[in-house]
Amino acid sequence: MSLFRYAAPLGALLLAACSTFSVSNQWKDPSWPGPPASNVLVLGVTKSDTYRHVFEDTFVQQLQGAGVQAEQSYSQIPAGSNSEKLGDVIKSTGAQVILTTRVQRVEQKLNVTPSGPAWGGFYGWYGGAWASTPDVTQYDQVTLETTVWDAKSQKVIWSVTTEGVGTSNIPQATQDLAKTIIPKLKSDGIIR
Repeated sequence: MSLFRYAAPLGALLLAACSTFSVSNQWKDPSWPGPPASNVLVLGVTKSDTYRHVFEDTFVQQLQGAGVQAEQSYSQIPAGSNSEKLGDVIKSTGAQVILTTRVQRVEQKLNVTPSGPAWGGFYGWYGGAWASTPDVTQYDQVTLETTVWDAKSQKVIWSVTTEGVGTSNIPQATQDLAKTIIPKLKSDGIIR
């Protein structure tokens, strides 16, 4: 199965995870016949077992809370396993779709908010103009791509990109991502 070829390392995702997300682009294969999946395999590809467990556990918990059967891949696919093992796991779990997330890009942004001089006539403005300094904030803007693959055809059936500001609180960021993605999966008819 060629799924590993398309899944970027999850460690990069989690290191640059976002605390809040907004959906910037979304696509669904118009020829996918459905029906909405009731069984999802969550797959994280990373060299860090900890990051993989956090990502997969969080998404499985959130999917199950939404009434969908879901399973982590880490319990059956050790790190670095070949794609043949992945195919066996998909069959044994009965997963209809596979959910993966990858970092598309991380951009450093600079936000400059000028602080204006005081008003109250020219003299107040002039003195304030020399004393005021802008507020400068630097942050990472992270763009993630979440993809759902049909287990039978091994084709992408749904994809969404999300954007947010990077954070080091990985568990919370992963929960926020799941809370953004899962309702979209339901409303688009990808999961029941």
